Amino acid sequence: MVALALLISALAPAWSPPPSLTTRGLTVPPAVEVALVADLKVPIPLNAAVREHLTFFTEGRGRRIYARWLSNMGAWRDVMTPILEREGLPPELLYVCMIESGFNLDAVSRSAAVGPWQFVRSTGRAYSLRHDAWVDERRDPVKATRAAALHFTDLYARFGSWPLAIAAYNAGVGAIARGVELGNTNDYWRLSAAGLISPGPIKYVPKAMAAMLIGQAPERYGFGDVVPQPPVSFATVDVPGRLDLKVLARKAGVPSTALTALNPELRRAFTPPDTTDYPLRVPLAAQARLTAALDRLAKRPRRPVREHVVRFGERLYDVAVRYGTSRRALRRLNKLAVGDEPSPGSALVVPKAKPRAPTNELLVLARPAVTYAAPDRAPIYFPVRAPMDLPVVAAFFGVTPARLSMWNGLDPEATLQRGQVLRVFVPADFDRARVVTVDPARVVEVEAGSEAHHNALRYAQAQRDGSIEIVLHEVAAGENLWKIARRYDVPVQALRAQNGLGRGEVIAKGRRLSVPRRRASTPKGKAARRKPKPEARGRRRYTVRRGDSLRRIAERHGVEISDIKRRNGLKTARIYPGQELILP
Repeated sequence: MVALALLISALAPAWSPPPSLTTRGLTVPPAVEVALVADLKVPIPLNAAVREHLTFFTEGRGRRIYARWLSNMGAWRDVMTPILEREGLPPELLYVCMIESGFNLDAVSRSAAVGPWQFVRSTGRAYSLRHDAWVDERRDPVKATRAAALHFTDLYARFGSWPLAIAAYNAGVGAIARGVELGNTNDYWRLSAAGLISPGPIKYVPKAMAAMLIGQAPERYGFGDVVPQPPVSFATVDVPGRLDLKVLARKAGVPSTALTALNPELRRAFTPPDTTDYPLRVPLAAQARLTAALDRLAKRPRRPVREHVVRFGERLYDVAVRYGTSRRALRRLNKLAVGDEPSPGSALVVPKAKPRAPTNELLVLARPAVTYAAPDRAPIYFPVRAPMDLPVVAAFFGVTPARLSMWNGLDPEATLQRGQVLRVFVPADFDRARVVTVDPARVVEVEAGSEAHHNALRYAQAQRDGSIEIVLHEVAAGENLWKIARRYDVPVQALRAQNGLGRGEVIAKGRRLSVPRRRASTPKGKAARRKPKPEARGRRRYTVRRGDSLRRIAERHGVEISDIKRRNGLKTARIYPGQELILP
C-alpha cells in the first residue's frame, strides 16, 4: 500500500482521477485502475494520452484490432515472455511487440522494418540477427525476441526510464537523446508536453501503455470472450545445410506449411548451405521421425544446391540453361511468380550445378559505318535477351546513350530487341562478372541498317527453339543457298541470317557457311531404354512429302539415289506422297 500511495502522489500533478471509467457499458472504479497500474513494472499514469488509447482499443475498429492481436499473442506468449524475464526485463514489454506487429512474424513496415519486433537491417545487425539471401532472423520469433530484450536492456541503461526506452525503441536513440539533452530531464511526460519528442513516440508510448493495461485483465475491458490461439510448441532438430523444407516435411510426416510456419526466417524454404547443423524447429510429434530420417539421409548423397548471383541482362531462362534445370524449379525454390524475372544482383537458389552447352541463338552485331576505338578501354559484347531501352543499358555501363548508339550504329531512340549484340568499351577495372557477355566469335556481324541486318534481326527475334545446332558446310561447285537449304532442310532466310547475307548475294566455291540445323531430339525415360525392333536396326525411315524427288531426298540425307532404290526395291525413280522409304 505504501508503494501504491507513492505512485498516486507521484502522478498527482499529471492527472486527476476521474469519477469512473466506462468501457463498452462496463464501469470500472478508479481504484481498480490504479491497482492494475501498481502491478506493473513499467510506471503508467492514467493521464489523458493513455485514456485516449484505452478508449480507442475498447471501442469500434480499435476493439477489433486489439482482439485480433490478443488472440495472436496466445501463440507466442509462452515463448517470448521467458526470454524477457531471463534478461530481468518487465514482462509487459511483450505488449511492445503487440503494437509493433500484432505478433505477425512476416510483418514489413513502410520503413522496411521486418518481423514481430520490427527490426530494420542496421539494428538487427547490431544485435547479431543474420540477414542474407538465405536467412532473415528478424522473422525468427526466438532470436528476434532475444535481440529485442538486449536492445531494451541497452536503452534502459542509457535513459534510466522505461517510457523513454520504449520511445527510443520506436524513434531511435538519437531522436530521444536530443530531447533529453534539450529538456535536461529524463521524465518522458515533461519532454512530451514540452514538444521535445517527435509526434511518433508521443502517440506510441501511451498506445503501448494502454495495451499493457488491458492485457493485465482483459475481461475488465470487455475482452474476456477472446479465444487465444493455441500456444506454439516445438522441438529443435539439427539439420544439415542445403535441404529443402518440403523434403524434410515429407520425411517428418508433416505438412510443409508446418515447417515453414515454425521457421519463417528461412527465406527460400531451404536450410542455408553454409551450415552443417542448422537448428530447425519441428512439431513435437515429428521430432523422432525426422531424426531417424536424417540418419538414413546422411548415408546417401544429397542433391547439390548452390547460389547464383543474377547478372545484368540475364533471364531466368538463361540461369536454367546454365545449370541444367528448369524455370519452374527455379520459381519454386525462389518463390517467383510466373512472368517474374530476377533483378540484377539478386541471389537465386539453383537445384544443381550441371551446366549445359550454350544454346545456338542467333546474335547480331551491327557494324557502324565508322570504326571507333577507345585507347583506355576494352570492348565487351553484351547480348540483348529481351526488349530494353538504350538508356537503361548505357546507365549500367556508365556511358551516355549517344556514345553507345554511336559505337553500334543504332538509332538512340529505338528499343533494343532480342538477338541484338552491343559493343561496349569499358574501363580496365570494370567488373565483368556483373554482366552477361558473349564471345565475339559467336556473333554474326553485319553492316548497320543493311538488308542483311534487318533480315538477321527478324530471324533472331522469331527464333524461339533452343534445339538448334550449327554445322559447317563448305560450298561446292554449282551450289547455291537454295540447294544448301534443301539439303539440310532449313529455311533459306535462316541460312542468310546465320551468315549475314543479303538477298541475291553470291556465295563463292569453298566458302564455309554456318547452317542452323534442328537438333534431333534425344529420347528420355522409357523411350531411351527401349531397344529397337530387330527388323528396324540399322534403318532410317522417311515418309515422302509433296514435291519430293529421289534426288532431293538423297541430297538432304547425304546418301546415293542408287542405294535408296536398291534398299526399297525400286526399279524406277517414281515416288508418291505418303510413301515410306527405308534410307541407308
